[in-house]
Amino acid sequence: MIRTVAQYLESLDDGREMWCMGERVKDVRTHPTISGIIRTAALDYVLPHHPEYRHLFVTQDEDGEAVNYLLTSPKSAQDLLRRRECFATAMRTGGGVLLHCMGADALAAFTVTANAMDKALGTDYSQRVENYRKLLMKQDLGITGAITDVKGDRGLRPSRQKQHPDYYLRVVDRQKEGIVVRGAKVHISASPCANELLCSPCRTHGEEDKDYALAFAVPCNAKGVKMLAVEPVNRTYGAEGRFDYPKTSALQPTECLIVFDDVFVPWERVFMCGEWQYSRMLAYAFGSYHRLFGTCKMIGKLEAITGAAALVAEYNGVAHADHIRKKLAWMAMITHMVAELGKAACLDPVKEFGLDVAMPNPMSINAAKFTFASNFHQMCQHLQDIAGGLCTTVPAYRDWQNPDIQPYIDKYLGAKEGVPTEHRLRLMRLIKDVTCNYWQIDTIHGEGSMAAQQMHLYGNADWDTLKAAAMRAAHIDGWQDNPIYGKLLSAEDVEMPPVDESYASIPVGLK
Repeated sequence: MIRTVAQYLESLDDGREMWCMGERVKDVRTHPTISGIIRTAALDYVLPHHPEYRHLFVTQDEDGEAVNYLLTSPKSAQDLLRRRECFATAMRTGGGVLLHCMGADALAAFTVTANAMDKALGTDYSQRVENYRKLLMKQDLGITGAITDVKGDRGLRPSRQKQHPDYYLRVVDRQKEGIVVRGAKVHISASPCANELLCSPCRTHGEEDKDYALAFAVPCNAKGVKMLAVEPVNRTYGAEGRFDYPKTSALQPTECLIVFDDVFVPWERVFMCGEWQYSRMLAYAFGSYHRLFGTCKMIGKLEAITGAAALVAEYNGVAHADHIRKKLAWMAMITHMVAELGKAACLDPVKEFGLDVAMPNPMSINAAKFTFASNFHQMCQHLQDIAGGLCTTVPAYRDWQNPDIQPYIDKYLGAKEGVPTEHRLRLMRLIKDVTCNYWQIDTIHGEGSMAAQQMHLYGNADWDTLKAAAMRAAHIDGWQDNPIYGKLLSAEDVEMPPVDESYASIPVGLK
């Protein structure tokens, strides 16, 4: 089924234990700041009903019933491209697919890993995953991935922690009906607005850490689940929030510290329990899928930032300046590169581990993520430079709405003729909002740190072919066995008449 917004909002009145700024949240739908992220997440239930986008977000299950496309398993390049288009469209709309990004990526990773474990170990995890997928489709549940453990002493493995063993989520009891888990996950996006938490390891585990090799799903209102929302970036909402913080007022607080205080999980919802050899595969698969989402998320972000730079240059009357155009050209290049690298990752997918499940090309998708993460601060610097100091000292909504001082703001903070002062103020507020710490930190660490991308890029690079290219260029034997360079023709294969060595200009040693 495809739920309506009203049905989605009703599902959030489920008695979950949510905390924000030290207070227990009575109802996430009416909380002054959390309700902003609920409204944004509700776009997930608007777009599938919109005639312009229904063909993109809605597909049919095996019984012919309409279901959310993002809950299906990608099998081909076309499937990945459609997934990408869903993400990009919703993020451009204003931050949708919050309920089907991390969760859909975790579900896809569960599918890959469960198939591999079943083939090698004879388990039945694949059937559990597919049964759970059918449940999600039938009820059209909002899902998020609870991936990142709090980690404790990062220099120690999960089972070697000194203060306590719960810095990584672990199983503490195995029962006939299910398992009991304890630990915490942190930075979990969309958790205030989700119905289900899909939990997965965030790293590779060894045999000594097998109790931490754990994947499962639980409802957000499960007994023992406690969600502690992060402090809002701002505490304004409504018209004031949309003016002063046009982006973050709709997106915060989305992350939570989630505590699992001896939570019971039925076996049918457990998708890994102790198979430590496959924890790497699960983390790797999730990272690949989630970086595709991250790249799609950045399309909208980078377009907004680059567009804001061009617009503020126009408002300030400096769009013709050569140094401004050079900055804008570079920003447009980065924006285009990220979008195209993400598309390339879909067009050239991989089917690893012998499975019929398409995954984004690891080199292209990690290159896309690294490109925007490593250049984002420079994007912000260019935007702030072009905007000028007013993007820091711009008056707020209450200033602009005060009739006693608005005439002075209108007179003295105008710029290019024909541009209303209010438009310039709104743009400056946007620039101040999107270049704040939240966007900068989220861009660097979301979907994995830059070190994670470098690790994947190094591990997936075809070093044998790259070295063969260098050996061939330097005429060092060994490249001939390479499947790519060994088949290439060279100038030596061209039949030529013998060289005339009578020329005096040729060094004697070479004759």
